[in-house]
Amino acid sequence: MADTGRRERNKQEKRERILDAASALFAEHGYARVTTQRVADRADVAAGTLFRYAATKSELLLMATNARVSDALAAGEAAARDEDDGVRAVIALVGPLLAQSRESAENTAVYQREVMFGAEGAYRREALALVEGFVTAIGAALETAWSRDHPRAATPGSRAAAEAVFASVHVAILTAARPDLVTDPLADDLAAQVALIVRGYLAAPTPARKGATT
Repeated sequence: MADTGRRERNKQEKRERILDAASALFAEHGYARVTTQRVADRADVAAGTLFRYAATKSELLLMATNARVSDALAAGEAAARDEDDGVRAVIALVGPLLAQSRESAENTAVYQREVMFGAEGAYRREALALVEGFVTAIGAALETAWSRDHPRAATPGSRAAAEAVFASVHVAILTAARPDLVTDPLADDLAAQVALIVRGYLAAPTPARKGATT
């Protein structure tokens, strides 16, 4: 049992070193200028060891960026809890993700491509689960806003509106990755789109409660 525990700790320690090395190198140099060998050298592991944790450079990027996206989701959920307005709550929720995406247009563009079209694997599944986490969190914020604005009405489903918000975020992220565009106005543009979707959801016809009579 002691040997098993030691092996697991060693595996976790190596994974953390690889994650830290990949995160630092992609941030410093961008996706195109990073090699798996550079990551292995920075993490102080053999190349064969590295490939047991991530088989390709794109998997390394997914691994590193997933960790940051997870942090952005947690930060966004915390920020949204402090808002008592539906539009501001949703903008606060997605704000950390948008800010993170602007830090490296190259890395962001590759990450988006791998999430949408990459090979099946554990890190891509993790990325898709993070997308679902954002959609779910946006939906929860919408339903909280509905309950606050319509305290006596049943809450309508929020999935379509939440997906529309996340689609707007996705487009904003892709736009921010274009080197020929000025990215400063993007936050305002996205805020306007989010406001339109949230207000449309909150203005939806009030659903009847089950058992209500006409």
